[in-house]
Amino acid sequence: MLRNPVPWACLALTTWLMWTVRPEPGEWPGSSYESMVPAVASLLFGISVAVAVPFHRARHEVAPAAPVSEVQRAVARLVAALPFVGVAAAYTGLVAWRERDLGGLWLGMEPGRTTEAFHTMAELSQLVVLALVAVALGAALGRRVSRLVALVPALFVLWFVVMVYWLFGNPAVTPFSVMQVQPIQLPVGPGTADPLSFPSDWLLVGAPHTSGGWDRQWVSEALAWWHDVWLLGLAALLLGVAWPRRGRRVWLAVGAVLAVAGLVGQHVVIP
Repeated sequence: MLRNPVPWACLALTTWLMWTVRPEPGEWPGSSYESMVPAVASLLFGISVAVAVPFHRARHEVAPAAPVSEVQRAVARLVAALPFVGVAAAYTGLVAWRERDLGGLWLGMEPGRTTEAFHTMAELSQLVVLALVAVALGAALGRRVSRLVALVPALFVLWFVVMVYWLFGNPAVTPFSVMQVQPIQLPVGPGTADPLSFPSDWLLVGAPHTSGGWDRQWVSEALAWWHDVWLLGLAALLLGVAWPRRGRRVWLAVGAVLAVAGLVGQHVVIP
């Protein structure tokens, strides 16, 4: 897996995309803040491709007398994929350093604005958990898709859809997102409202960036933590799809519990 050039080329692209993000005068409120997380999508695609290839080999029958069981081979492949999770963790540290090197990112507009916004630990940890999802997705598709040539376009489409984070911008569907990008827009008042009447710690966005009223750009570390739980459940469910028959139910049960807990927790946290 580590000799596969795809994840390393994708890591270079991801790093370049992240490095080009910087606050610019006149940008959409929160644009630089929102752009940091989606940059990781190409790395996740590369991880999934690298993992899918060896898991696709599991489709070939092995002699019943083989000294290593199917479950042991699946475990070995997952252990071999763990360095990619370490790469994602190192990239996460680079993102945190880059934000501080820039002096912070911009959120909101006057009078409710900050130029020193940093992603919380929970938001940054999502990048590492997404790497686990990428490993599990590669394992699931590699094990279940019959043709190896179909894996790359399938993974590309899936991660492209995940990267289109604004599809899940409505608070009602935000908990179901795979790549959660904060802040969330919460309507707080009409366009005629005095923005100074809102709490001073609110990050505000008004016309022309909204439909005419005032919105609050809401960032929540609790929401991000519950989203990480949802992603862990999703990763476990995908591993259940990739796993041999023995032990599959355990992965599916654990994944279902974590996924439901993560979804419920997010719905509770969102105002």
